[in-house]
Amino acid sequence: MTPHRSRYGPLRLEDRVIDYEIARRARVTRRVHLELSERGGLRVVAPRRMSLRDIHLTLLSNPTYVARFLDRAREQQATQAPLRYVDGERHLLLGKRYPLDIWRAKGARPRLEWMHDRIRLTFPEAPEVEAVRDLLLKGYRQRALDDFAERLEGICADAPWTRRRLPPMRLRRMKASWGTCSAEGVITLNPLLLRAPPACIDYVIAHEVCHLRQLNHGPRFYALQDQLYPDWRETRRQLHEKGHIYLQL
Repeated sequence: MTPHRSRYGPLRLEDRVIDYEIARRARVTRRVHLELSERGGLRVVAPRRMSLRDIHLTLLSNPTYVARFLDRAREQQATQAPLRYVDGERHLLLGKRYPLDIWRAKGARPRLEWMHDRIRLTFPEAPEVEAVRDLLLKGYRQRALDDFAERLEGICADAPWTRRRLPPMRLRRMKASWGTCSAEGVITLNPLLLRAPPACIDYVIAHEVCHLRQLNHGPRFYALQDQLYPDWRETRRQLHEKGHIYLQL
């Protein structure tokens, strides 16, 4: 759905005025999310049933956070170098950077190999940038299926409310979210999370496993999170600071 302006007007803080647009997305059901729009403005992604007044009041309830988010997002956008998909470019895997090693082998099918010191991509002929990008993203997805499933199994083993039953897990690339948990108990994870350090991946999975018991973010939810992943606050801070890098395409 096309974003639209709020009829409540911009946020008027002590020393600045921040205009914003609102977008509604089906998967956002519990709270608002902040994004930087394509033009560098503030976009507020909100649940469909949340009124414009409640959205505005939510933003006004924490103006310092809103202003800080916008400033940081604009700074990151201005200083972030474009990610290249060429031989030698270093790409992230589990928090470490590995150079792309692009090979040409006549008659070979395109394939990707995760090596101990590089990411090798083989093509039958010199590839276009889009082909390298697509193969690398496909590789992230394939590896994430196994990696995330193994981590999910281990985390569920420490979560008594799951009774060691693994919830259905899906992968979907998302622009500004690492994971979701539906009311039906389906956990969806962003395959680009595979770029983050293992602790960040475990935190996101533990967060969604807690939602299997508590769909909201009330005191009971955070009590579960403290129990399942005690260091979640520091890990969440690290993920927020570097998240724009892991989501880069």
